[in-house]
Amino acid sequence: MIRFLPGTTVELNIDNGAADFLNSLFAANGLVLSQVLQLTGLSAHTVQNWVKRKFVDPPVNKKYDCDQFCTIVMINMLNDIFQIDQIKKMIDYVGIIYGKNAPTLIYMCFVDLLRKLPEDAIREATGVDEIINNVIEENGITDPEAANRIRKVLDIMILTHISARIKAEASVLLNALDE
Repeated sequence: MIRFLPGTTVELNIDNGAADFLNSLFAANGLVLSQVLQLTGLSAHTVQNWVKRKFVDPPVNKKYDCDQFCTIVMINMLNDIFQIDQIKKMIDYVGIIYGKNAPTLIYMCFVDLLRKLPEDAIREATGVDEIINNVIEENGITDPEAANRIRKVLDIMILTHISARIKAEASVLLNALDE
């Protein structure tokens, strides 16, 4: 189970999905900038810059709607991996079909996807923990402290390697959206 609503500072049990949370959040007809900042942990300068650069539609009457908020959250969530224009490209790709509501739809689907994945999907899919233990054993490392230290370092290295490969694959998929 995920502990925080992705891209936010909101600790949440999302067994019922993100829709309930978003509906309650926007029941009062939008969020002012200070509320967006509190929910995302971003600075006012950052959000205003994204609006100025047209990555996020400007607020109406100083209030951000659900789609603007979801756009901000997705940029916040993916900004370490992709450039903002690439993130916006993904949102716009779905927006061709779903229009203005695309950011909320994408975000709710993403949260639902995370909710359905195993807690540690990478470890389960790769069996990396067992493989590391086998490698340590095959290399004759019997001292428990040495094995533990090597296990930690190998864990860091393999997860870094896997994340680089996943990032490369995601970039290929993102570039294919142009086709």
